[in-house]
Amino acid sequence: MLVSEYATEVINTRPYKYQTRQTFFKDLKRLGIWDLEVEQINSALIRDVVEQLTTQSTRKRLYITARSIFRDLGICQDLPNLEAEGKIYDIPPQEQLEWLIDRSKYRLQLLLCMFGGLRVGEACAVTPEKLSGDYLDVNQAYSQDGLHLGSPKTYGKILLPHWLAEEVKNMQPEQLWSLGRTTKLVSHSCYKLSRGEKFKSLSGGKTVNPHMLRHWYATDMIRRGVNPEVVRRQMRHKNVSVTLKIYTQVRSEEIEASLPNRVANTTQVVSNWSDNVISIQRNQNNG
Repeated sequence: MLVSEYATEVINTRPYKYQTRQTFFKDLKRLGIWDLEVEQINSALIRDVVEQLTTQSTRKRLYITARSIFRDLGICQDLPNLEAEGKIYDIPPQEQLEWLIDRSKYRLQLLLCMFGGLRVGEACAVTPEKLSGDYLDVNQAYSQDGLHLGSPKTYGKILLPHWLAEEVKNMQPEQLWSLGRTTKLVSHSCYKLSRGEKFKSLSGGKTVNPHMLRHWYATDMIRRGVNPEVVRRQMRHKNVSVTLKIYTQVRSEEIEASLPNRVANTTQVVSNWSDNVISIQRNQNNG
């Protein structure tokens, strides 16, 4: 049996989310095993392909895909379970991000990513009915291709800034997303604006995508001294270590600022210290 036949049956009969199914199909083709016989598949074959890739998150995902698809056959179960590695974004300052967002056709969706920490598919699924006061129930997300409205990666209720909750309450019909509209429209708008000459002159050539705004959201709370448990809840993570390790950005300037300073004139300090020691010894002798 071909991998394509076996994998299609496995993926369609297991209770995977829509986006997970799409990812598995894409990953199997990227591994180059889609048209192979199942009998040809082994861990060494998968490793040879995956270890040529430089991105840790991609390697981790491909190993997960192989282990998941072939687990009933006992194949590829010895592939490593790599640690997640957070992507380090070179995030522009807040005022530059807001400047960009205000010029996007998908301003509200991008504001929800930046000031609510939503993923782009979750932001597209937001409607006024999901609000209770200023609390937003994140319980749905659009797939990247826009063909499916299903469960989000993580559920939870988050507190929105009052001004943003008001914008959601007053959403106009044209701001509501619909099936068939790819969420890439939001990403492309964000990227295109960040590549414009005006923003490039402001940011020094930095590009922006919606997921970067989610990272900014977590990092901003941590920098303001917000309790990490509050940050975790707002980000809808199961474990606070994910929040702190994966989503909190550290700038090179912050690392430099963390280094201890050396005493300016060490020669004089040593000299003074030596004089004091001698003086003490003389006082002891005199006593």
